[in-house]
Amino acid sequence: MDVSRALKNPGQIYPFEESVALEPMEVLSDPVAFREVRVEGEYLCPGDNRISLKAEATAVADTRCSRCLEPVELPVKATLDVVFDRQPDPDDPDLYSFEASTIELTDAVRDAMLLELPMRILCSEDCRGLCPVCGINLNKGTCTCQEGAEVMNPFSALKNIVLNDEEV
Repeated sequence: MDVSRALKNPGQIYPFEESVALEPMEVLSDPVAFREVRVEGEYLCPGDNRISLKAEATAVADTRCSRCLEPVELPVKATLDVVFDRQPDPDDPDLYSFEASTIELTDAVRDAMLLELPMRILCSEDCRGLCPVCGINLNKGTCTCQEGAEVMNPFSALKNIVLNDEEV
């Protein structure tokens, strides 16, 4: 994005609207692809060869459910309040660099979008997930893998303590 007008006129606020292309990535071992990424806001040069940008980014994240692995479309909205500097400070990770009179929004938008993703993405709140034995999607069908058999649980020894009122 060309910011030459702001560099020539410090203190003047300029509105903008941009489309940004983000590469597909892996987040917590799940594939995530952002599409329809739009950024709308304003920028200015406060007078010190920096560009201050405040904007809102919207996108659709294509990923998969954490429980059943089915595809999920998730709308994402993120707020950006970032500073671009020609001489980046290695001690300030929130400062983005730029050259000449062009800033690249990709890194700032990607970082903001990733922070807005939930830790666990589900296709629905009542997703039943996959059978741990045969792998069938329990939202689409049932299995008989665990009928009549006690489920192996690493905490099953604690069950005996509680049921038998044993002391530890």
